[in-house]
Amino acid sequence: MAVKSSRHFQMTYKQVLFTGSRPPTNEQVARLRAVAIESVHYPVIETQPVSFTLPKEIDWLIVTSPNGVHRIADALPELAETRIAVVGRKTADVLVKYGRQADFIPSTYTGDALVAELGPYLSDGNHIVFARGNRSRQAPVEQLRKLNRFTIEDIITYETVTRRPPEALFKTATYIGLQSPSAVEAIAPLAPQTTFIVIGTITEQAAKAAGLQPIHVAREFTVDGMIDRIIEEESA
Repeated sequence: MAVKSSRHFQMTYKQVLFTGSRPPTNEQVARLRAVAIESVHYPVIETQPVSFTLPKEIDWLIVTSPNGVHRIADALPELAETRIAVVGRKTADVLVKYGRQADFIPSTYTGDALVAELGPYLSDGNHIVFARGNRSRQAPVEQLRKLNRFTIEDIITYETVTRRPPEALFKTATYIGLQSPSAVEAIAPLAPQTTFIVIGTITEQAAKAAGLQPIHVAREFTVDGMIDRIIEEESA
C-alpha cells in the first residue's frame, strides 16, 4: 500500500507540476491521488490588469480566457444586448458566475476553432470586439479582419508576465503540465528532464519549437483533459 504524502510521512507518490495561473481543484487533486500522483502548483505566469474602455453597441464580444471574463465583468450590465463568445468551458463557467451564459463556445477550445465555427452566426457589418491578454494569439483577430465584412476591435484587458520556478521543483516532478505558450517560455530555458503534458495544439507547437520532449497532448484542452492524459500514461 502506498504511503500518502503528508508532513509526517515520506512521499512515495509521483508528482505532476502544474504551471497555470490557477491551482487544480480538490476534485482534480483527488483524481490524481487515486493513481498515486501528487499535484504541485507553481504558476509561471502572472496577470496584471491594464486600463481599457469597451466601445458601445457591440454585436459580439469574444473573450479568450477566464482572466478576460474577470476583467470585463463590471461592464456586463451594459452588455445586455451583446452576444458573448468564449474560448473554452472554463471561461464559460466563469462567465456564469457573473450571471451570463455564453452565447457561443467552439467545439475545440482554441481561438482558431472559435473563429471558424462562429462565422455562420455573424452578419455583415457586425461590430466584433476581442477582449484578451497581451500574449494571447492575434491570429484569430486577423482572420476575421481579413474578411473585410466586420468592424473588428482588439482590446487588451490584461498583461501576462512570466516567472521561472525554482529548479528544485523539477527534481521530483514526473510530469510538468504546460497550459500556455507563455508557460513554455518560462520553463524551456531550464531544460528539465521530465515528461510534458500540454493543454492543446498551440502549446504543443511552442513546446516542440523549444525542444521540449517527450510531449503528450490532452485530448480535451482542459486541466481535466491533461489529467486524463496522465492517467493514460500511467495505465500504459
